[in-house]
Amino acid sequence: MIGRVVMILLAGIAGLILVAIIFGAARVQQFEDNAPAIGEFVEVLGVKLHVVDIGPKESDLAPVVLIHGASSNLRDMLISLGESLSQERRVLIFDRPGHGYSARPDDGWKLDRQADLIYRAALARGAERPIIVGQSFGGAVALALGLQHQAELAGLVLLAPVSHEWPGGVAWYNRAAGIPVIGGLLVRSVLPFYGPATIDGSIKTAFAPLDPPENYILRSGVELLFRPRNFSSNAEDLRFLKRQVIQQQHRYTELALPVMIVASDDDSTVSTRLHAEALAREVQRADFVRLKTGGHPLQHTKTDIAVDMIKRLDGIER
Repeated sequence: MIGRVVMILLAGIAGLILVAIIFGAARVQQFEDNAPAIGEFVEVLGVKLHVVDIGPKESDLAPVVLIHGASSNLRDMLISLGESLSQERRVLIFDRPGHGYSARPDDGWKLDRQADLIYRAALARGAERPIIVGQSFGGAVALALGLQHQAELAGLVLLAPVSHEWPGGVAWYNRAAGIPVIGGLLVRSVLPFYGPATIDGSIKTAFAPLDPPENYILRSGVELLFRPRNFSSNAEDLRFLKRQVIQQQHRYTELALPVMIVASDDDSTVSTRLHAEALAREVQRADFVRLKTGGHPLQHTKTDIAVDMIKRLDGIER
């Protein structure tokens, strides 16, 4: 009798999970309908990357490559820096591997791998000696790119970058997403409903003490994060980030190219003291702008300063 009751309960739970997965798939389709692919696809080393390539290709100014942070996609950089910079120069904005509409190789969580794919994709489109701009997690990727290809770059601009070891780990849901079977069920059944319900508060926290731009959720396509593949990639990125940063941080003294760093003291997401400040001490040609206020998404809250840092690189001789 007890065994039969247990079987009925298990069958009921399985049925509920199945229903949640079915409805979750419908939610995911809605996210994609709201934020479809808006760029082109370039294949490098067998991996297709989604890129928005805008601005005058014949400009005498160095092309700029924009690399977005965690939990994001290329639209975030497009609606902030991309639209501004592309008025006078070429701008390439990539979905990092596994994010937005870019494919992801098995080792796509590696900073070196993401950096190399983005660099090769920009080169394949004829963007030579670019300025690399990375925000937050994208700053760690930009640093990896600089360490790999600095002789072929015009410089780095890092906005609230992740660069050094920090205390603590990652959020429970990023750990849970990596658990075999359970993680897959979680991102397909619970996440498409739980994620959008919490995103407004997460965005306000990131922008605090300032307000996010109007219609930011829709314009940035941030809900693409709650697609199972996208969320799993993001969670994997974050789980493996710290150990890679620890390995990478000892090499920053090797960077001989100009590096512009912008960070704010009121950033509650990435510590300016532990990351940007430490980085500025170690990089040979660092120019550090430390702000009192601006929050974490400086590409939005301090767009003018970011643009100015990029323009300053145009006049620096390598």
